[in-house]
Amino acid sequence: MSFLAQTTTTASGVTFPTLVFTALVWSALVFALVVLFLPEQTREQRARIKSLGTSGASVALFFAIWALESQIADVAVGTGGRPGGDLVEQHNWLVSFPITSTYHLDADGLGLALVTMVAVVFFCTALAAWRNDRHVKLLTVSLLTLETAALGVLVSYDWVLFLIFWTLPVVPVYLVIRAFGHGHRVRAGERYAAVILVSTALLTLAAALIAFQSGVHSFDMGGTTGLPPVSLKGSGDQVAFWLITGASLLVMAVVPLHGALLDLEEDSTGVLSVVFAAILPSLGAYALIHVAVGFFPTVGSHYSLLFAGLAVVTVVWAGLAALRADDLRRLIGHVGTVMMGVVLLGVAGHTTVSVTGIMFLLLARGLVVAVLMLLTSGIQERTRRVRISQLGGLAWQAPYLAAFWLAAALTAAGLPLLAGFSGDFLIFTGSFPAHRWATTVVLAGTLLTGGVLLRAAQRIFLGNSRDVFVRVRDVGPLEVTFLGVLLAVIVIVGVVPGHLAGLFQNGASYILFPGTS
Repeated sequence: MSFLAQTTTTASGVTFPTLVFTALVWSALVFALVVLFLPEQTREQRARIKSLGTSGASVALFFAIWALESQIADVAVGTGGRPGGDLVEQHNWLVSFPITSTYHLDADGLGLALVTMVAVVFFCTALAAWRNDRHVKLLTVSLLTLETAALGVLVSYDWVLFLIFWTLPVVPVYLVIRAFGHGHRVRAGERYAAVILVSTALLTLAAALIAFQSGVHSFDMGGTTGLPPVSLKGSGDQVAFWLITGASLLVMAVVPLHGALLDLEEDSTGVLSVVFAAILPSLGAYALIHVAVGFFPTVGSHYSLLFAGLAVVTVVWAGLAALRADDLRRLIGHVGTVMMGVVLLGVAGHTTVSVTGIMFLLLARGLVVAVLMLLTSGIQERTRRVRISQLGGLAWQAPYLAAFWLAAALTAAGLPLLAGFSGDFLIFTGSFPAHRWATTVVLAGTLLTGGVLLRAAQRIFLGNSRDVFVRVRDVGPLEVTFLGVLLAVIVIVGVVPGHLAGLFQNGASYILFPGTS
C-alpha cells in the first residue's frame, strides 16, 4: 500500500497520517459493531446500547466539526472548500486489476456542508432514540450504519468506495422499516430498496464508462487535486452524464420520481422518518451536483432549461399536494420535495452564486425537515394521531412544541436570520438572469410552502382546547435538547452565513470551473 495522503509532522520530526475523514466515516460503524455483540434483555443493557449509539454519533460530529473548521481556516489561502487540501487521504488499494482503485477520501464545500448536516441530524436522532425501548439493538446498529453510509458517500473520491457506501443503506433501511413501520411498510421498504439498487446500477455503468473511455484506467475520481472535468469519446459524455443524473434524481425523489420516498416517510415512525426525509434525498442532490455537474460541467450547462422545467414541475406539484395533505408526515415529505425543486433551480442557474446557495439550502433543508419530523413524532406520541384534521388546540397544553414548529416553518419559508434565507436568496439571485419565469414560479411555490406549514400550525396548535388533549404534555428536557441543537444550528447559520460563505463559494467555483485555481 503506497501512502499518498497528507501527513502532519511534529516538532520532534515524527510524521503522522491525516486520518480525520477515516475517523469521521468509520467511527460510527465501529460503535455499531460493538453494539452488535451486546445483550439487550434488561433496561440497563438497553441503556448501555443507547449510550454507545449516542457516543458513536458524537464522535462523528466531533470529526465533522474538525473537518469543517479546518477547511474554513484554509479559505484565506484559497484552498478551503476545494478538494486536495490538508485533510485529503489517498492510498493505493486495488492495483492488481486492469482498472485500479484507491482509498481516496476528500471533501469540497458541498460535501462539508452536507457532512455537517448529516452529523448534526444523526446526533440529534441518537438522542431522540432514547425514548424507544423496542428492538433497541437493531435501531442503534441501523442508525450508526446509515450514518457511516451517508458520510462515506460525501467524502468518497473513488468510484468503488462511493458505490459501496451508496448501496450500504439497502439492508438497514429494509430491516428498520419492517420492524418499526406501519401500514404498507413491506411494500415501502421493497420499493425504496429497488430505488437504491436501480440507482446503483446506473452509477456502476457510468463509472465503468468513465474508467474505460477516459483512458486513465482508474476508478479514482480525481487524483490528488480533486474532480477533473471528464472528456469521453463520441457521445460518452452525454451518456455518462445522464446515467449519473438519472440515479441522482431517483434518490432525490423529485417529481415524478418521488413516490417511493413519500411512501417510506409516511409508513415509518419515530426517528426513522427523520433519516429517510432529511438524509437520504440529500445524497442524491450531492451526486447530481458533485459528480454529474462536477465531472461534466459543460454538458450540465447545456441542459439548464430542462433542469429549470423540472424544478417548476416539482415545486408546483409538491406545493399543491402539500395543500391537500392531511397526514403530517406526507405533508413534510411534500415540503422536502419543494425544497429539492429549489435545488434543481440552482442547478439550472449554473452560476457560482446559485450553486453556493444550493449548499446553504441543503444544509438548511436537512435541519428543517429533521425538526418537523421529530415534532410530528412527538405529536403522534402524545395524541395517538397524525392527521391534521384530527388535531387542534395543542398550544394550550404544549406551547413550546408549537414554538418549535413555528420556527421550522419560518425557516422553510426563507425568513431572514434563519438558515433557509441565505440558500433561497442566492439560488433565486443566481438563477433569475437565465430563467426568469422559472425563478418567479419557484419563488411563489416556496412562499406557498411556508404558508402551508403556517396553516398547518394554525390547525394543529390554535383554536379551542380539546378535552381529549387535556393531558397532553409539553416538550421535556430530552426533546428540548435535540430540538434545541437543531434550531441553534439553524439560527447560527442564518445569523452568520459569512462564516461558511467563503468555503461554499470556493466549492461552487471548483464544481463549475474545475480548471481554475
